[in-house]
Amino acid sequence: MITAQSFGMHYLGFGRDPYPELSFGTARIWDMGVTWKDIEPSPDSPLTGTGSPGLQRLDAIISTFTRHHVDPVITLGMTPAWAARGCTHVIRGTDWGAATCAPRDTSASGPWGRYVRALATRYRDRVHFFELWNEPSLRNGWNDSIERLAQMQVTAHRILRSLGFGQRLIAPSIAFTDGAPKHGLKFLDRFLSQPGGSDFDIVGLHLYPGDEPAKAGDGPEWSMQVALPGARAVLAQHGLADRPIWNTETNVGRVPAGITFTGTSAAAMVARTFLLSTQHQVVRTIWYAADDRSWGGVWLENSDLRSLSLAGGAERTVERLIVGSQPTGCTVTQAGTRFSCAFVRPGGQKLQATWVTRGSYALTPPAGAVVYDVTGTKLPHGTVRVGAAPVYVVTR
Repeated sequence: MITAQSFGMHYLGFGRDPYPELSFGTARIWDMGVTWKDIEPSPDSPLTGTGSPGLQRLDAIISTFTRHHVDPVITLGMTPAWAARGCTHVIRGTDWGAATCAPRDTSASGPWGRYVRALATRYRDRVHFFELWNEPSLRNGWNDSIERLAQMQVTAHRILRSLGFGQRLIAPSIAFTDGAPKHGLKFLDRFLSQPGGSDFDIVGLHLYPGDEPAKAGDGPEWSMQVALPGARAVLAQHGLADRPIWNTETNVGRVPAGITFTGTSAAAMVARTFLLSTQHQVVRTIWYAADDRSWGGVWLENSDLRSLSLAGGAERTVERLIVGSQPTGCTVTQAGTRFSCAFVRPGGQKLQATWVTRGSYALTPPAGAVVYDVTGTKLPHGTVRVGAAPVYVVTR
């Protein structure tokens, strides 16, 4: 069954931007100024009590999310300079920083182990999920050995299990942000091959569509039909096909690449992302980000960072319509351009979400059906024109 936690969000401007008027039950804490190096900037920074300003900020973030009945996910890392070992982090003239190096000591008694234990203990009743690292398959995330990363995973997972708070570890999120699944899949295979590489509870992926599919208008479909099956095949090769998969960071298009969507086109991309994710057994999908306008190509808020865009309205609509329902499969016709995804809602109602990635077509809903457009507006009875933005048909 699809839950409110299936819909996730990043909220970057905590303390600056208003809390998002979106519908989500999971929040990933990343790009919020509370990484390891922010929480423990020196070896003397306390990890208990009042703690550092970074730890106080993390306290406030977690309190805000839990007050809104949102499940927070802490992404561990990046390494403080004082704890980092030397690694080559200047690549082709770009210095990614010592934060992308492993700690010198990856044991449970070293700085890494103390950091993990301190956060898990501090938030024992409020944080149930920790993610090992952000995008180690890219230079911005990791420039050390893959063996060290696997050692850190073993330490973190054993600490979480030994504490007995029921907390679970998400594997380091493998990025498809660069639109090159071959690179991400190769890293995933190498990581899982390491001793301790499979020592986690949940698979973390960043299923951003490639630039070309996004530009062509079928980015969400590409993520589910190319990147996700590729990752599942690698997991199966390592005997991990049964591990739950979370898409811990995603959007469609990229501002730096000049691929952006507005209006109904943007609404279409966010709705299709969540519809397809739930149909393809991705347990949670975490959008980046509620208040981002500089990275992802779909913006959920307007420039005031207060009011929702059409895309934000589409996120609220799809969440309202499918939470509590059971996905029952999608059909793809018209040479792979027409999609129809079915859900059974509480009480037995049937919901059909349909769209096309090319052109449009006329749909005549059955008698007695209630039809909504992508932003939740109820449409008049009769034939409707279906395009890139999903149309929702509800029947008994």
